Amino acid sequence: MIERGSGDYFVEVWFPIEKDEDGYPESKTWEQLLGRPTQQVDQFILESVPFYLKTVSRGDLIKTKTTEIDGGEIFEFGGVVEHGGHNTYRLLLKEKRPNDPTSTIDELVEKGLAVEEENGNFLAVDVPPSVDQLAIDQYLAAESNSGRWEMQDGYLHNIKT
Repeated sequence: MIERGSGDYFVEVWFPIEKDEDGYPESKTWEQLLGRPTQQVDQFILESVPFYLKTVSRGDLIKTKTTEIDGGEIFEFGGVVEHGGHNTYRLLLKEKRPNDPTSTIDELVEKGLAVEEENGNFLAVDVPPSVDQLAIDQYLAAESNSGRWEMQDGYLHNIKT
């Protein structure tokens, strides 16, 4: 048996996706994120960067409820206990550079950000509270304005302009 809060395993937490006015994302109704167990039985710290959610970010402490789906049980998102101070952005690469998406991911990681990639051109970017938020916001906006990528906000805990 693994002791809760030992930090040596993760669980998959299921989040229902709220569709926008156009029904996007069409093919997804759930997003699964990895959560690190805490000492509380139903609470986890998010370790994944969300692609589609606007209510949570990596580093948030969340609570869950157990839900039955297709004869099995899942951990379903039950609410935010405490936000961890992270901001989330979504980038759609438009002007790819050599070796993209790897080169862009490496560039973002060098700035202290966490990045997850989907489909070769869609990036979920986590901005932790430990980096210079103003500098990151200016950099992301400048690259978006140049046409390198399209940018959308996910959950923004702290935004400086």
